Amino acid sequence: MKLDRLLSIVVLLLGRERLTAAELARRFEVTERTIYRDLDAINLAGIPVVAWPGPGGGYGLDPDYTIDRRLLGLEELGAIVSALKGVNAALEDRAIGGALEKIESLGPRTEGKAAFEDRVVIELFPWGGREDERRLVKQIESAIAERRLISFSYSSYGKRPERRVVEPMTLVFKAYAWYLWAFCRLRGDYRVFKLTRIRDLALGQERFKRRVSAYSPPAEPAAPVQVELLLRPSPEKASKAAEWFGGEADSEGRFRLLVPEGDWALDFVLGFGPGLEILEPESYRLALAERAAGIAAAHSAKASKSAAASASQK
Repeated sequence: MKLDRLLSIVVLLLGRERLTAAELARRFEVTERTIYRDLDAINLAGIPVVAWPGPGGGYGLDPDYTIDRRLLGLEELGAIVSALKGVNAALEDRAIGGALEKIESLGPRTEGKAAFEDRVVIELFPWGGREDERRLVKQIESAIAERRLISFSYSSYGKRPERRVVEPMTLVFKAYAWYLWAFCRLRGDYRVFKLTRIRDLALGQERFKRRVSAYSPPAEPAAPVQVELLLRPSPEKASKAAEWFGGEADSEGRFRLLVPEGDWALDFVLGFGPGLEILEPESYRLALAERAAGIAAAHSAKASKSAAASASQK
């Protein structure tokens, strides 16, 4: 346990400029006296720990010290390789590719790259490609690296498109979608832009000085009011329903599901397709029937016009 703690302290000090003994004691749930002994042991092992006295002081490693490759095991190196492969597949970045080569070279020479078997594969794009989104990610990543302004037409949900000029800061992949965190010159503040809503992106010639702020996830929105739906799939759609709803049906083949109330719930059921019936609440059953009738009427009208046009051409 002590060896694990010593290694963890070294890793923390490598990533931070300095930490106090009190911070380390809280982190590892030991006394400050134990931390002092640990720091002495690290120094005796040849890893130079430097103490800074006074306010704002603490402990850190000599700035010229670099980590020995033996501090990282093969499993840890493999985890890094898996993560980098996923990012590089999205960005095709030369620097990331070079880092992969260097990390893979730290494996046993007898096995080479085979030492890092693909036990975990990270894919940041969905099945089917989305080549336009892939190109957009690469364009924006390049603009971030070069500190270039970009402009694009952006349509917020339910609003008309606006032309935005932004300082691109960080690309974010979250919940199956790519986002850009940037300083928007139109709004005079930081904003998060969903890439699928960006159109006509243009790379500007003007360069900007990167701001000191770092990306932090937006505050979670308040949980929506939910409604419990009682759903019954047709027998041939039972397996699809189990996959969609992530659970097991009751003894009568029904599913109970909590979903945000309103249009979202109706859209969710319609997205499933034929073979799914709302049993309760009755208001949602009637609302779904009305919506389905509207969809059917719209498509029937189009089909009638198409048939009439074809008949007139004969």
